[in-house]
Amino acid sequence: MTAPKPSDPRRPGGITPGEVDERLSRILGTPAATLADEAEQLEAAHDVLNQALQNN
Repeated sequence: MTAPKPSDPRRPGGITPGEVDERLSRILGTPAATLADEAEQLEAAHDVLNQALQNN
């Protein structure tokens, strides 16, 4: 098993901080009518953050 290597910050392809902010604002800016809707929003927000951390 090899040790994880950090990505090259000069390499394009990651999500910019502005994109993360825009996506999270869009996801969390809509009022949730039910707890299930809120759970879906939080899961979507988690996916955005996970993607940003994995690709940057």
